[in-house]
Amino acid sequence: MSAWNEAFEEFQKEVVKEQQQGQPRPPGGKAAWARFIFKRLKAVSDYTGRPLAIYATACTSSAKQIPPGGLQIDFSDKIGFHEVTHTLGGLALDLLIHSPGGFPEATESIVEGIRSRFSHVRVIVPSFAKSAATMMAMSANEIFLGRDAELGPIDPQMQTATGYSPAEAIKEQFLKASGEIGNDPKKLSVWIPILQQMGPSLLVQCDNAINLSRTLVTQWLTRFMFAGDPAADSKAATVADYLSQHSNFKSHGRCIRSADLAARNLGLKLVDIDADRDLERKIWDLYCAIDVVFGGTAIYKMFYNSRDEALARVQVSQVFTQMMPQQPKRT
Repeated sequence: MSAWNEAFEEFQKEVVKEQQQGQPRPPGGKAAWARFIFKRLKAVSDYTGRPLAIYATACTSSAKQIPPGGLQIDFSDKIGFHEVTHTLGGLALDLLIHSPGGFPEATESIVEGIRSRFSHVRVIVPSFAKSAATMMAMSANEIFLGRDAELGPIDPQMQTATGYSPAEAIKEQFLKASGEIGNDPKKLSVWIPILQQMGPSLLVQCDNAINLSRTLVTQWLTRFMFAGDPAADSKAATVADYLSQHSNFKSHGRCIRSADLAARNLGLKLVDIDADRDLERKIWDLYCAIDVVFGGTAIYKMFYNSRDEALARVQVSQVFTQMMPQQPKRT
């Protein structure tokens, strides 16, 4: 039986049964879903001998009706990260991430908080860490990736009158318009409706957003993963440039696997989770359990650690869902 089906069957027997019985937990008692997750979380931590924290969202749970803003990395996540890291002993941390990304500014604040506390951080990506979550992964000393795990481009996405567009694509469109109008002024009437949607400061905002993403990744790689390397600055800049160029990927949602990064010889310290079958199984069991919990409960964002401390964000009603702010996605 597959790991996911095993987790699902156990969830049905233990968690759903408790929910259906409706029995109140004793004071200090844990919910069944928490026991379900922690058993697998502890198995990973015991195997590695390092403290482990989880940051996961229901970003790949299709049945969830959560506005995108609720799944993004934002400043409210600082509370969860603090709760599951400030009691961990030692200077080492493993951080499992499952996230679609979010705000670079919030990511910066979270990363600086973690790195001020831990001198050696390993980010584990069993399946999906895109955009600003990829940026967060680049702040690690090492990145553990499953064979099918996905990172993603870090090119900023800008909010316009018609939705979100890549910052580089907006700049390219403006340059195209300028060139065509310069060669044939009659085309101005065709371009005016498009250019009017850009707003007076959008091009400057695009430049600033692109520079911010590149700068943060470059600084983190230089300080941590490439620390002590004489070529740290240039290697970090090369990685940041590759990940941030929309023209390299054509879509913000493109998949970047470990093999893709290794083929480019970027010097990133990538560890193949699948090379250690015992570790791979334990991490995959944990990830499947997280996925099952998102699918079978009202939880849509989870923070958890190997000291059995957790914080979960829960969708309590349809009204709550509708009232959640639709925050612009930056990267």
